[in-house]
Amino acid sequence: MDPVKIIFADDDIVARKLVLKLLVDVDFKVILAENGKEAWRFLKEFGARVLVTDWVMPEMNGLELCRKIREEFVDQYIYIILITSRGEKEDTIEGLKAGADDFVVKPLNIGELSARIRSGLRIITLEDEFKKASAQLNQSEKMASIGQLAAGIAHEINNPTGFVSSNLKTLGGYQKDFNALLIQYKDSLEQIKSTLNPDDHKQIMASIKDIEDFEKTIDIDYLINDSEDLINESREGMERIKKIVQDLKDFAHPGEDTMQEADINDCLDSTLNVIWNEIKYKAEVKKYYGEIPHLLCYPQQLNQVFMNIIINAAQAIETMGEITITTELEPGGAGIQIRIKDNGSGIEPKNQSRIFDPFFTTKEVGKGTGLGMNVAYNIVKKHNGAITIWSEVGTGTEFTIALPIRH
Repeated sequence: MDPVKIIFADDDIVARKLVLKLLVDVDFKVILAENGKEAWRFLKEFGARVLVTDWVMPEMNGLELCRKIREEFVDQYIYIILITSRGEKEDTIEGLKAGADDFVVKPLNIGELSARIRSGLRIITLEDEFKKASAQLNQSEKMASIGQLAAGIAHEINNPTGFVSSNLKTLGGYQKDFNALLIQYKDSLEQIKSTLNPDDHKQIMASIKDIEDFEKTIDIDYLINDSEDLINESREGMERIKKIVQDLKDFAHPGEDTMQEADINDCLDSTLNVIWNEIKYKAEVKKYYGEIPHLLCYPQQLNQVFMNIIINAAQAIETMGEITITTELEPGGAGIQIRIKDNGSGIEPKNQSRIFDPFFTTKEVGKGTGLGMNVAYNIVKKHNGAITIWSEVGTGTEFTIALPIRH
């Protein structure tokens, strides 16, 4: 196993040499930095799981370094130990607010520092294990949802496949008639060419009449027009199949997807396409999409949030109802809002505060895992966003998701 990388940032050369000399451990690889700016560069270049930094430094002090790390390192947690000669409670609070995890007071005690580093590594290990377990839980919930949707997806794919197959069969019949007609044209033309004289005028007219009679029999004008319509329908059906399969493939992609720019309106349409069979018999979907910028996010995970909320909305509607999806830019332009509202049965007030709790469900035993909304909550939280609920029994429910444009 590779040694754990630790960045030690201090403008005091004596402190740096002391740490490098005394913090000799097969589990540690110490990278020395003269100031916060150099520590930040090393962190970006080499990576590290633990940062030990002095509070007061030139270029960039320890608090500025803490804040910068917490703002930009969102996918991997870095344990920060702040070295300080200050012992006041206000200073400790200020350091914790900036993002520090632990403190070491000068003068440095190498034994204490080593013990605190090891404590931080234990916390990092637990954090990594928690992320791994969360990812497995999310994937388990996702695959459970995919299993629930499988029959509906098959139905949605079979429908366009069916009319494509039927159209192609009809086109085959048309083609036989076209071929028969073309053969008659060809034979008649050869006959006309070989008998062009006045005595054969009646024979030519008879041949032309035979062709005209056959055209009437097969309704040549209808065949030409309908053939074009059938081809267009077939192409539309195949595009629909392609879109459904692609959306399902994107939605069910295993593991963590990557952070990227995404159009949330497109994400909502993709999710609706995948789950359409679950909602088309329960609700009319009305979309009010605003002009919103692309979002830096994990699109597949947000698709899962939308899926969980929309399916729950459909299930809350007893007969035929309405689901409204609205997207808009937040005032000030720092984020966007997605509102998903239904006119279903609503949620009782006593249950609203528990709706995001793991394993909580109001459905019958065996009808739900109780993880869907908890997974949605955690995904939104991972995006530094917020999800809130409004509901009234007998009126309906509305979920509001607020997401920053830049994660």
